[in-house]
Formats: sequence, C-alpha cells, structure tokens
Amino acid sequence: MIRRVLLPGTGIEASCLGFGCASLGSRVSAREGLEALARAHEAGVTWFDLAPAYGAGEAEGIFSRFLAGRREQVSILTKVGLAPPRASWLMRTTFAAARPLLAAVRGLRGQARRMRAIRNRALAITPELIERSVAGSLARLGTDRVEVLALHDPDPQAVRNEEILRALERVVARGQARFLGVAGSLEACLAATRPDLPYTVFQTGIRPGSRDFEEIEWRSGREITLIGHSLFGVGGTRDSLMTRLRGDASATDALAAAGYAGADLAADLSALLLDAALAGNRAGVTLVSMFEAAHLAQNSARASGGPRDTGLELLRKLMIEA
Repeated sequence: MIRRVLLPGTGIEASCLGFGCASLGSRVSAREGLEALARAHEAGVTWFDLAPAYGAGEAEGIFSRFLAGRREQVSILTKVGLAPPRASWLMRTTFAAARPLLAAVRGLRGQARRMRAIRNRALAITPELIERSVAGSLARLGTDRVEVLALHDPDPQAVRNEEILRALERVVARGQARFLGVAGSLEACLAATRPDLPYTVFQTGIRPGSRDFEEIEWRSGREITLIGHSLFGVGGTRDSLMTRLRGDASATDALAAAGYAGADLAADLSALLLDAALAGNRAGVTLVSMFEAAHLAQNSARASGGPRDTGLELLRKLMIEA
C-alpha cells in the first residue's frame, strides 16, 4: 500500500503520491479518467490536484462524479489564477478525435501541450476573481469545501498583496478551504514563505537533485507542506540524464550498483527520479501521472515502502558530475 504521510502544518494524513488531474477531460476522456481515479484510490491514493483550467475546464466537473460517496476519504487541492483556453470546446473536440493517435505516439503529447490554442490563460488575481473562482470550483466539484486553495502561477508580488490576502482569509473563515497555498514558480513560493503570511502549502516543479524544497522550508521557519510536480524535471532534465547514461559506462554502473539494473534503462531512470523525489520530500506529496494502469503500478510500487535515500544521493551525484 502507498505510504501515508502526516502533512506538516495541516494535520491531514495523505498518500505520499498525489494524482495530478491536468489532463482529465482533455487528453484523457471522462470514462478513462474516472476509471483511473477509482483505480488509484483503490491503490491508496488520497491526494488529488485540480484547477478550474484543467481538462479544458472539464476536470473539476468530471472529478465530482468520482468524489460522490468518497468525500471523507480524499483530500483536494484546487487553485485560482488560470482559465482554460478561450476555445476550450474546440480543444475538447480536437483531443477527443486525436486521443488514439496521442496514445500511440508519445512525442505528440508534448507537441500538443505546446500548441498556443490549447494553453491555459493567466488571469489577474484579484479579490473578485478569488470569490468567483472558489464558488465555481465548489459547485463543479459538488462539495462545500476543499482542503487547500492555492494561488495558481502567481506573480511573486501577488502572494503578498494585502487585498488578496484578506480575500483568501475570508475563504478560510467561511470554511470553503481549510488551508491556503501557492502553486507556482520557486520564486513565488519563496516570496510566500514570510512567517506572517497565511500560506501552509507550497507546490512547485521538481528540479532533480536540487535543494529547492529545503530552501523553502528553511525560509518559512515553520511547519509547511511541500508538493512537487514535473517529476522528470523542468527544462528537460530527464532527457539530459538519459543522454549521459547512454554514453557513460561509469554512470550506468553506478545506477546498477544502487539497485537500478532492469532491462529498460528508461524505466530505471524513471524509478530513480521518483525515488529521489520521494526521499527529497519525505513528509510531503509528489504528484505523478497515474492515468495509465501500468504507471500506477510502477509508481505505487516505489511508494509502498520508506523513502530510498540512496536514490536521492545517487541522483545528486549524477547531476553534479553531468
């Protein structure tokens, strides 16, 4: 069973793996998504990451169908700050027609995500937007509260804006969210660490082998929950590591010596990156892709025991030597 963690500063017990729902309703159909959500929950996943923009605006509504009858068994983080593409109906239609091809040709997925027409839109975060967004999310989700409401990709200055802070505090006072967070760049997370600010949850992309999460914790000086996403690394880290492993026998020997010696180098590297992410954030949540049953099985197997510090140590060594 997937390891559980008591999230610092919240009292929430959650799975150390979180389910990212960005593709729910766009690249992944409602039927496939609901099957994947139920499968993941059965395997022990209790943390689910959503946003109004996800799935071309469809993710929260689809998720509500999974949530029915499970509300007390799961924790939800949703966000405010991004909207789906203006032509979200076209995006949904395009993805519905292209799903078989996208599933067959892995590289097309990345190209599809980079298409300007299907990119989410950044909104100016204001008190009025927060009020509308929270009400809309709760209605789509079919619930009266979420565990965390996070600012989505905010400007670092926005996280300290007094009007925004007062609006967020009203959301908590009404019981619509238990905790507040920032889901964005490292710079935005660091700006939100000031001890007098109300943020408890910090979500940002993983830079494999870095000490970013340690810096956020140190700067905050209090108990906080950290959530990592983009497991394979922002900026093509996984691809650069793969190139090195293929051309450096000493690096592959080190990988094998640490217990990553399967028949598939790509799978070994993925296992190493997940182990390092879990060890580098042992009290928090790591968001991973689990829409495919094979990915769920691989991820849950890595997260079923204690954190593997050897994986983190090896990754940091490989990154230094790269």
